[in-house]
Amino acid sequence: MADWYPFLLYAVSRENVLPLTSACNLGCLFCSNRQNPPGIKTFRLPPLPPEQVEELAGFLTPGRKVIIGESATRIDEGEPFTHPYILEILRFLRRTLPGTLLAVTTNGTLLTPTVVEELASLQPLEITVSLNSVNPAVRERILGDREPDRAPQAVKMLAKKGIPFHGSLVALPHLTGEDDAEATVRYLAAFGALTVRLFLPGYTRLAPPELCFDLILWRELRAVARSLTAELGVPVTAEPDPPDNFSPEIYGVIRGTPAARAGLRGGDIILAVDGREPRTRVEAFSLVKAARAPVILFERNGAEAMTILKKERGDTPGFVVSFDFDPDRLDELAATIRRHRARNPLFVASRLGVRLVEQAALHLGFGKDSVTVADNLFFGGSIMAAGLLTVSDLQAATTAALRHRTPDLILFPREAWGQVSTIKLNTPWSQV
Repeated sequence: MADWYPFLLYAVSRENVLPLTSACNLGCLFCSNRQNPPGIKTFRLPPLPPEQVEELAGFLTPGRKVIIGESATRIDEGEPFTHPYILEILRFLRRTLPGTLLAVTTNGTLLTPTVVEELASLQPLEITVSLNSVNPAVRERILGDREPDRAPQAVKMLAKKGIPFHGSLVALPHLTGEDDAEATVRYLAAFGALTVRLFLPGYTRLAPPELCFDLILWRELRAVARSLTAELGVPVTAEPDPPDNFSPEIYGVIRGTPAARAGLRGGDIILAVDGREPRTRVEAFSLVKAARAPVILFERNGAEAMTILKKERGDTPGFVVSFDFDPDRLDELAATIRRHRARNPLFVASRLGVRLVEQAALHLGFGKDSVTVADNLFFGGSIMAAGLLTVSDLQAATTAALRHRTPDLILFPREAWGQVSTIKLNTPWSQV
């Protein structure tokens, strides 16, 4: 069995993610695979034979969105349209999973008129175009795109064929100039992108100097995303941009959706869904999605109002919220603390997630001082995510915290530990 197969099987069976290949036809300057410190083991996936894809498809969950071209495993994801049998695979998935949404992330450079015509026949389909820049000179210099007009033209073709698509880009104003990211967002919005994800740039301690920047840039780009959302009427989300509270606030509303028809707007705060008060943004979204024609009580500019969002059960409502905290995770944390009869737990959080974990601790009846931060020392640079924390990072943070307090239970972010989320105080690190 190939070393990468367990990761592939996990992605398919648990996340409904179907990686197809690690091959890519561009050479993006910001590609994260170039900045990994020594000791990081990732896997290159050859183009999977159609028969293996058919076998893996048996582990996909029908009715749940199938994601191609985007995952968060040790497998290096490539450009799915470099796969020699991509259209054959998509046809097979459409026959096998009729009605299931197929979500494909692509850089757009290989979306020829023939391919787009074929895609139009495979709906329901949702394309995410990682455009990154609409400027030909920037595309050549930053992406290594020798035919820089292809991807922008693909956006136009998707719009003409009525294929729903989202846009995304890595904002690099320190390399491309201040206006490039904004121009790219405007281009995507002009051709009907449902949403645009504005990825904030990042770098590790091994990045070349030209990729490094002052972190004030993140704050500036987040402000740009909010300003463009208000101006264009398209949700432009900066990522990462974790909120610092659980208030169920709508970030933006997608045009032509049930939420738009119900009169909801960005900035509205959802107070109740069919009489049930949501604890977090995630819960508010989940309650609305699960309901048929839910009655929504919301607050706008200090005044309460009510609307009915006309949709079927399970249909996406059409508004966007910033991801804060899954209420099931709150319940899981509470159950874990009860099971261990802990009265003085220590919550270890990433730098990005610390404000939300503090809110969770308060919700569970503990103070903010029960939370400590684990910095990403191994990767360094601007890396602050829980999913990239290492054992040494967690050990350093916990050792420092234990100098000032004596917890009876330590809880770690699941993203760093997989299925392991707790540790008894007397457990040796070598056994974890």
